[in-house]
Amino acid sequence: MSLEGKKLAEAVAELAAEKKASNIIIMDLRKMDYVADYFVIASAESYVQVGAISGNIEDALRKKGVYPYHTESDRNNNWNLLDYSDVVVHIFEEGTRKFYSLERIWGDAKFIEFGKSNKPEEKKIKTVVRKAKAVKGKKKNAGASKAKPKGRVKKSSKK
Repeated sequence: MSLEGKKLAEAVAELAAEKKASNIIIMDLRKMDYVADYFVIASAESYVQVGAISGNIEDALRKKGVYPYHTESDRNNNWNLLDYSDVVVHIFEEGTRKFYSLERIWGDAKFIEFGKSNKPEEKKIKTVVRKAKAVKGKKKNAGASKAKPKGRVKKSSKK
């Protein structure tokens, strides 16, 4: 089975989502005449998750007979690249993604946010804010101990 182009990019995005990748974006680069047709960019919370996401993508696609042309990662595993020729996958630890900011560099591309609904009712997020109630007659920290803190006491060098 051969996956190419947009179908491969969508499959990669789904596989990344299986391992809880966040902020998954598919960038359509076809009209820009660059190295690949699509970039898939995803964020992870830690270097361990970066490895889990890229491993899941490689394993699942390998079972379908799709192999990366090239793979790369940085020394600390904060970023992994999987090059499937038509589709290049970038998996970043969140801070590393902000640092490299590929979305800004390739800003002329068409962005497809993976997993986002086009239905307005599904886009609305209800936020609940709870306010603390003031208790009458009690001062802030009313029950706090007035005892001196335990532990080492710094001695003055002056006599």
